[in-house]
Amino acid sequence: MMKNPLGFAGRFHQTSQTRHGWSKALQLAPDLYPGIGGKRFRATFLQRAYELAGGQAEAPALVIDAVEMLHAGSLVIDDFEDDSQTRRDQPALHRVIGAARAVNAGNWMYFRALELAAAAYDEPARSAAIMAQFVQVARQCHEGQAIDLSTRIDEVTPRQTYAAVLAISRWKTGRLVSLAGWCGAHAAAGEPATLHAVAAFGCRVGICLQMRNDLDELADFVDGAERCDDLRNRRVTWPWAWAAGELSPPQFAALQRRAARAGQDPGLLRGVAADLLDAGVGRAAAAIHARLDRATHRLAVATGCVRRAAPLAEVAGLLRLSGERTATEVVR
Repeated sequence: MMKNPLGFAGRFHQTSQTRHGWSKALQLAPDLYPGIGGKRFRATFLQRAYELAGGQAEAPALVIDAVEMLHAGSLVIDDFEDDSQTRRDQPALHRVIGAARAVNAGNWMYFRALELAAAAYDEPARSAAIMAQFVQVARQCHEGQAIDLSTRIDEVTPRQTYAAVLAISRWKTGRLVSLAGWCGAHAAAGEPATLHAVAAFGCRVGICLQMRNDLDELADFVDGAERCDDLRNRRVTWPWAWAAGELSPPQFAALQRRAARAGQDPGLLRGVAADLLDAGVGRAAAAIHARLDRATHRLAVATGCVRRAAPLAEVAGLLRLSGERTATEVVR
């Protein structure tokens, strides 16, 4: 990783007491910096895509940091739009520094990601290609977020539930994982067909990542956790899509009405969550595993070698459920 990805004063930017100048105004939480916070799923995915395409040793640090920075910025904005209380077991940034400054910091991270991506290569053609990808994916992620913000679970039919959550997952989450894969293969100067195959695989894996995120948040809430942003905001999520396949239309409609009436009441929301989980959890593992299996098969066919695709498929395998739901393995 590059030593100073944010342009701050080395290690001195990592605590609020030692930040200085304009960096103090941003007040980013230390674990939002590239290389520090989260599970780094996208960074690992990028590295494996780099190796699949023929890259040696480590993928370019600037490219990894650019993807991580774009993702971290999206978390800041997403938490503000969801009115989230926490992120990664600490207060969400807008809860610490206020909404206006958090939005400013999140937007700054988007632009810093573009700056990092542009600086990754000396060749103008390669720089232009990666910049075009970053701009396109950032736009598509915002479009997916727009669908997420504007769609309420009590306003859709069972069939519309599946269509909506698939669109949200594809654009909001899938395209960012797709970008990580494309950037890794591009850094290794992979063939166009390889870039396409890895990017397509990333998008399919990103949908599964959203499935796990949705399932884990709901199950954790039922188990006693406080975070229930999706349910509280009446978002269309994968547990609702799975429940729509198990419940009769009247049963599904009754659960929708309960979610709408629950409002912000934690007790009522926990009851809805438990019933929603009971209705859809039976389909969760099958749905996630079937998508991962299809995606892995397509990647192996496109690359012409199962063994060559195995390390990248292994990263995707972290999203699988083993037996009863275990502790969350991947976080956003």
